[in-house]
Amino acid sequence: ILAFDAAASLTDRELQVLHGICEGLQNKEIAHRFGIREVTVKMHVRAIVRKLGARNRTQAAMIARDLEIV
Repeated sequence: ILAFDAAASLTDRELQVLHGICEGLQNKEIAHRFGIREVTVKMHVRAIVRKLGARNRTQAAMIARDLEIV
């Protein structure tokens, strides 16, 4: 339930970045896709990992799949 609440707190941009992570894209590829800077993507990735209680981006992607966020 806690992870689900965290998932609900993700912003639209964080969800977009999370989809990119789940597609296996690198930060620079995600940045290019959405027309933002790579450093901004890194910031979003850190927020996603924190909000989902994951240890890293890979675990965040697995949590997102388990919760059917993506």
